Amino acid sequence: MAEQEEPLVNTGDTVKVIAGEYKGKKAEVISSYINSISVEFDIKLEDGSKPRTVLKHTEYELITE
Repeated sequence: MAEQEEPLVNTGDTVKVIAGEYKGKKAEVISSYINSISVEFDIKLEDGSKPRTVLKHTEYELITE
C-alpha cells in the first residue's frame, strides 16, 4: 500500500478552505497532524473570538505567497 503524499504545511501558513462550513474562507494553520490540521480564521464572532476548527487534508489548499 503506497502512502499518500499530502501538502506540507507548517504553523503560520495560510490555507483556503475548499469544503465544509467555512468554504472559501482563509485561515492560519495552528498545528499540523498526520490526517488533519487545526486552523484559526481571521474573522471575528459576535463575542470577539476567532473561530477555530480542524480540517482534513482534502478540505483545504495551501496558499503560497
